[in-house]
Amino acid sequence: MTKRERLLAVIRGEAVDRVPVSPFIWTNYISEFYGSQDVDMVEKGVEIYNYYGFDIMLRTCNVAAFGDEKICDSKNWRVTEFTKKIDERKWEVTTIIRTPERELRQIKGYCQITPNEVVEAPIEYFIKDEEDFKQFVKYQPPVPECDCSIVARALELIGDDGIAAPWIQGAFNSIGMVRRLEDLLLDPYINPQLFAGMCNYFPRRTREIARQYIKAGADMLCAGGNMATATMVGPSFFKKYILDLEIEHCKIIKDMGAAYLYHNCGDAAALLPLYSSIKMNVYESLTPPPYGDTDFDTALSTIDKSITLCGNIDQVSFLKEATPEEIEERVKEILTKAKKRENFILCTSDYFSEGTPEENIRAFAEAGLKYGKY
Repeated sequence: MTKRERLLAVIRGEAVDRVPVSPFIWTNYISEFYGSQDVDMVEKGVEIYNYYGFDIMLRTCNVAAFGDEKICDSKNWRVTEFTKKIDERKWEVTTIIRTPERELRQIKGYCQITPNEVVEAPIEYFIKDEEDFKQFVKYQPPVPECDCSIVARALELIGDDGIAAPWIQGAFNSIGMVRRLEDLLLDPYINPQLFAGMCNYFPRRTREIARQYIKAGADMLCAGGNMATATMVGPSFFKKYILDLEIEHCKIIKDMGAAYLYHNCGDAAALLPLYSSIKMNVYESLTPPPYGDTDFDTALSTIDKSITLCGNIDQVSFLKEATPEEIEERVKEILTKAKKRENFILCTSDYFSEGTPEENIRAFAEAGLKYGKY
């Protein structure tokens, strides 16, 4: 099998010759590897996957415009933005949307946590009350057609060595991008009309982004499900207010023609019995303690076998600090268990951390090939 055939087959739940080895490689590691942030993240991402012999699951073929409200700037939806420097490592970006009726404001904080990685977190959200949401429904233009040629270019560079898998948001995450999570978790109780309206509106816009990616040739879409973790919502809330949203979101996108990966890199143990109902093609990340609470054996026996599992190698500490021998032993242990279930992709729980020794990544890759054969 080619690497592409192998990944597409395992995503469909079909038999393969070996477990695909497809770690999450992001822009921070690509920049570190090449000593520059001014590199082509698609081309160089493919090069790194090939350098280690991985099966390519390229996640850097994203359209930046989809995350920028300025693409919707129009007469009744005037979007302006300004940046405020806090110190050498921190800054804030304020986005103001002016409609004929009111002003909406969002503030995002940014922090350079490593030489090549910037994290962001909203400080102030656009939707503070029901009237703010009504402005979106009344005045926000439809998602415009964007240039998604980055996906086609990624596929050309990847060839038979893997798949293109850009990012979107899951259904609940789509709402959490514009409303403070603490408020969003109370909305079903104190403002169910607002909650229902947002659940109907924002996932639809995400699905329009998905449609454009799929039209451009994306093989799989990686959907963020990391806001509704087991720590934040619990199984009762998830089942009552979120599960049906995610089921619908997943089904519609799969019916468009792409595979669907649902990503929760945080605590998930209490939600595992519910996840099978979503019917995603791939569930990720199986994050073990201390950065998550997933027990690998429990996940293997709990998630429906028609769903491919992906992850479980801790990249924050273990992959950075373990010896190559310890890494080989850990990979062997995981694959010995996973192969009995089948439908598994050997992956990290999230993207490679900067400072990970090359010999450790090499040990991960070689062990995956050595012990992954069926």
